[in-house]
Amino acid sequence: MNDTLLKFKEVVDEEIHAYETLGELYKVKQSVLVQGKSDALWDIDAQIIKKSDNIKELNKKRKEISKYLGDENLTISEIIEQAKAANDSIADKLESQKTKLRVLANSLILQESTNMTLVQHGLTMVGKTLDIIVGALLPHSRQYNKLGQNVSCDNSLVSSVIEEA
Repeated sequence: MNDTLLKFKEVVDEEIHAYETLGELYKVKQSVLVQGKSDALWDIDAQIIKKSDNIKELNKKRKEISKYLGDENLTISEIIEQAKAANDSIADKLESQKTKLRVLANSLILQESTNMTLVQHGLTMVGKTLDIIVGALLPHSRQYNKLGQNVSCDNSLVSSVIEEA
């Protein structure tokens, strides 16, 4: 059982390292979003997807090892309880890993939320910029069309003061 617990601990260590790397990629993505470098965004997103696939593989590996401990869907808390019965030092290491994973998860959630807000802000700014460009190229008003010719006014928009005059 100690060997299985050690293998589980090693896989969780790999997962922690992968999550830390993912966090660094999210920081780079945030910097790219703030700077507005859309070309670099493709590369960062590709690296994030690759790292996410790696994390999925590690999760499968962890579930395979968990089968030998009773069930592939065991939580880390349940495995810690099993480890306390077998080896206290491994249980302590797993407990610290659990805490580290919780902190990393909260950090990644915050970073992803920040990045989504930056993307939304970027899209809003692009929309406003396009409105300005289109407005400059195709000026439309109630008095002139895009050719600069006078257009008839809609009398329903005229105030009562002008109508009486």
